[in-house]
Amino acid sequence: MHVKKIVLLFVMVSAFLLSTSMAGRRPKFLNLLAEETDASFEDSGEASAVHERLLRANMKDYGKYDPSPALAKPPFKLIPN
Repeated sequence: MHVKKIVLLFVMVSAFLLSTSMAGRRPKFLNLLAEETDASFEDSGEASAVHERLLRANMKDYGKYDPSPALAKPPFKLIPN
């Protein structure tokens, strides 16, 4: 009877330690997948050309940018007594 309790305790402790040790890490296949996608994205010259075109977009089509003075101080006004 004592052997079963000891074995059960050992299994529970080892399962707990295994689950906590794996909690913060990414699995190896996800790391490999991320490296492959980074490599394929760097190789494509088309993406950089599209990004360059977006940076050169004509912003005059959207009107004049004239923000209202939201944080300006109001004019001083005397308080009547």
